[in-house]
Amino acid sequence: MAVHDGGHLWPTINPRYRPWLHIVVIVLAGLLALAVAAWLASPRIRILRDDNDVASVLLAGIGARVKSAEFVTARGVVPLRVQSGGLAPADRLSAGVSGYMTLKLVGPSTIRWLPWENRVVRVSLRTPMRPLIRTRRVTTGIRARLTVTFNEPIEAVRYAVAGSSPHILTLSSLRKSVTLPLALAKPAQYRLVRVAARARRWEAWGPTMVVRWASVPYVTASPLHTAVSPTGALVVRFSVPLRTAHLAHWVLLPHESGIWHETSATQYQFTPFAGTGYGPGALVQVKIPGGREGPIAQSGSMLKMSQVLQWKTPEGSVLRLQELLALEGYLPVAWTPSSPVTDLTLSYANATIYHPPSGHFTWKYPNLPAVLDTLWSPGEMTVVTQGAIMQFEAENGLPINGVPGPQLWSALIRDYLAGKTDPAPYTYISVTEDLPETLELWSDNHLVLTTDANTGIPATPTYLGTFPIYDRLPFQIMRGRNPDGVPYADPVHWIDYFEGGDAVHGFARAAYGFRQSLGCVEVPLNVAPTIYNTVNYGTLVTVNPVGIAPASASPRTSGGS
Repeated sequence: MAVHDGGHLWPTINPRYRPWLHIVVIVLAGLLALAVAAWLASPRIRILRDDNDVASVLLAGIGARVKSAEFVTARGVVPLRVQSGGLAPADRLSAGVSGYMTLKLVGPSTIRWLPWENRVVRVSLRTPMRPLIRTRRVTTGIRARLTVTFNEPIEAVRYAVAGSSPHILTLSSLRKSVTLPLALAKPAQYRLVRVAARARRWEAWGPTMVVRWASVPYVTASPLHTAVSPTGALVVRFSVPLRTAHLAHWVLLPHESGIWHETSATQYQFTPFAGTGYGPGALVQVKIPGGREGPIAQSGSMLKMSQVLQWKTPEGSVLRLQELLALEGYLPVAWTPSSPVTDLTLSYANATIYHPPSGHFTWKYPNLPAVLDTLWSPGEMTVVTQGAIMQFEAENGLPINGVPGPQLWSALIRDYLAGKTDPAPYTYISVTEDLPETLELWSDNHLVLTTDANTGIPATPTYLGTFPIYDRLPFQIMRGRNPDGVPYADPVHWIDYFEGGDAVHGFARAAYGFRQSLGCVEVPLNVAPTIYNTVNYGTLVTVNPVGIAPASASPRTSGGS
């Protein structure tokens, strides 16, 4: 409001106006600004976790700095150095130690006289726990480096293989798993590695721990089943998954056309192509090389050495074996099928090896000594059948062992389909020790020779029983020792070995017909060639004990079996 006075305007003063109030507000605002400025200038600190130092410090305030710091434990006081925003101990600290950290903070020197420009901060602290190895037993692949895992992140590791100097590996960052520059070059190797670690560079080394380190074991191979049919698959099982098998280096015996293929990471299978397969009674072998030439596991391991795996095929039917030997003329019996056989294919013949057709046997030579009746039994492997097998083997150039293996069956089937029969007569020798000792030679149905003979003296008797001739020599120097220990070396002619060292042979004596040999059956030199040229491999020789007279040449009462 204004008052008009003689042309002039004069302000009117408000009676409620308080000038001192403005002064108070201005003073309070100044004080507030001063407090804020003081707070901003005062030293403040924020302590953070640090992977390298005891802790990291983040300072606030104008000119604020850490004047001093120390770590106080029950064992004493360790000074702390401030460097690059971190607090590092001046001395080594042990792992897992509890204490507190004291820091003295100061502000700028110009205002350090203010009480808040000098502060002491105390913070509880525990050093990282002692690093311990989680697994003390470690297995690695071939040429794979050793990795050690700890329960706490670590900064460095010290390690040494037994017998060598220690090495220190400092990590670029903290981590729990450390791969050491160590590797084993071969399977089944074993080492002791001494390891110590520290969680931070300022910590003392932790305790030395022993890691028992081994490379993976050698690979092993085994047949999934040891029995296999003649045309069945062979399955090889490995102890661990393979990276490569090197199948081209495997050898199959006997050789059979087929193909190998992988059925799983640990199994390989050989499947033969259509055909006769491995044959009855066959020993099938697979030779797998060891080392780098053989299978290599995913771990880099291998076979320690070459392995030979074996399978066995079932034996063929003895009855069918006898049927074929009879049909081909190697037995003293004939066989007649129950119904005519019209299928002469290889597949049918092979099928009969395990499933023989029905039929019956009859004696071809009824005049042969009746003792052969007791040595013949359809479906059973007796010495009569064994002798026929050996004669067949000799005729076909096979190893003479009397064992019906796959080669024998293959040759029997081949001759059967070709209609081939034994060109030689069926022969038999009977020796009696009744005095005068006698040897009788039978060919087919006839007694063709009888001669006096000598058998072994009581100190070296001749084997009694029936045996097939297994070896034949026209001449040999027989060597040995007499019962009195005196050595001998006698020239001997026309030799037919039938059991051990016992043989029928020619030998010059003043007389014959009684015991005077060292186990052999001796005959006069003038009849020995006849015997030798009449008999064959597999011819049965029966040596009868005292009390068994020479066999009769009359026909038996029973002509069949």
